[in-house]
Amino acid sequence: MVTVETKFEHLRERIKTKSFQENKGLSNEVGYYLFDYPPERELYVRDQISDIAHQSTIATIGADVHVFNLFDIMLGVVDQLGYRDAFYELEETDGMDQVIDQMNNILEMNEEHNRIVQAIQDQLTDEPTILFITGIGQVYPAIRAHKVLNTMTQVIDQIPVMMFYPGNYNSVRLQAFGELQENNYYRAFHFE
Repeated sequence: MVTVETKFEHLRERIKTKSFQENKGLSNEVGYYLFDYPPERELYVRDQISDIAHQSTIATIGADVHVFNLFDIMLGVVDQLGYRDAFYELEETDGMDQVIDQMNNILEMNEEHNRIVQAIQDQLTDEPTILFITGIGQVYPAIRAHKVLNTMTQVIDQIPVMMFYPGNYNSVRLQAFGELQENNYYRAFHFE
C-alpha cells in the first residue's frame, strides 16, 4: 500500500505536468481523481493541501490550485438562506435523517447546477486551474462524495479535479472512513 506521504510526493510532481493540467491521456474521460487516505491522517492531509495550494501558482507550476472545502460551502449556503437555526431545531425535533434530506433539498444536490457546483463554478477564472475538493469527512453524511462528483462532472469538465477522500476508493466503490459503504462511483481515477 502506498503511504500518504508518497502519494503527496506523486501529487506534487503530477500537478506540474501539462498532461495533468490539460487532462491529456485519459481516454476522453473527465479528469477527476480521488485521493483516498486513512481518516486518522486528516490533519496531515490538510497541512499538505494548504502547502501545495500556497506554493502552486501559474508562475511556479503553470496553473493555480484552488481549494474548495465542502463544509464551508454548505455552511455558506445555509447562512445565506438563513436556515442555520432551523437546522438545529430540525435535528432536535426530527433527527439527523430529516436534516440530511432537507440539506440535500436546499443544496439541490440532485440537480446538475446544484448550489455546491454553482459556488465552485462562480469562483473559477479563465486561468489554468486545478481544483482540490476537501471537507468530505466534515459534511458526511449530509453530503455524499458520489453525489458531488456525479453533478460536478456534468458542469466542470475541462479542468482537473482532485477530491480528497477520508476512506477507501478502489476505482469502483467508495468506503467512507474505511467502514461505511457509499454508492458505487466509476468515473474518477484512483490517485496513487
